Amino acid sequence: MRYPIITLSDCQRLATEMNKGTFPSLERYTQERYTHRLSTGDVMDQSEIKRAAVLIHDILEKNRAKYGRDRDRLEGRVAPILYSALHKVDLAVLDDPGFWCFLSLKYFWNFIAWREKKAFTEGNYLKYVCGERSTESVLTRMYLRVQALGGSEYGSMASEVPMATDFWRSHIIRVRTGTAPSLTRAFVERQRDDRLNTPELRQFARRLNRTWTNILLNIYDDEEARQLIEELWTR
Repeated sequence: MRYPIITLSDCQRLATEMNKGTFPSLERYTQERYTHRLSTGDVMDQSEIKRAAVLIHDILEKNRAKYGRDRDRLEGRVAPILYSALHKVDLAVLDDPGFWCFLSLKYFWNFIAWREKKAFTEGNYLKYVCGERSTESVLTRMYLRVQALGGSEYGSMASEVPMATDFWRSHIIRVRTGTAPSLTRAFVERQRDDRLNTPELRQFARRLNRTWTNILLNIYDDEEARQLIEELWTR
């Protein structure tokens, strides 16, 4: 299958121009790659991605004021929309930073610029647009947030914890917890219902991360995960 990409170098150059208010034609910078080196295959169908982009844009326009102080929560709210649009995409494509660069510039620039407004204002924004660092790029971390929960079935949980930027980035998707859906769900439920402040949360996360040393937590079912989280929470 052929799929669109924008190289990292072009993404950086284009993002710099776009952040200054200049929007060049992306077609001349868009290239095609193949999921299999020796097969051209079919061209990727982008219709679901386009619909997701429109829906996310509409939600943003209607909720700018509501989520102005908690932009992460809107990120979580729309993350399942992006995930659902990409759930049929080949893993080889999702592993390609160039594909995420293409999506960021082509379809989701306005959302990303709103989500990371401070970084865009200060000029420190490229890591949020380019797909090279999956836990920093806005789109990849949105996808990983829903994946960490176990997929679209649990997508509503992606926005249940308010003011949760550090919670998701530092304590879920950057660490092994994000590979264990039942554990992630139990963690989200506990933080939602009995919120720890930042220092306490970091202490808990260290205890949880150390637990991986002796136990394969990604084989826990929901009840086992809840029991473990409860035990560590009350220590």
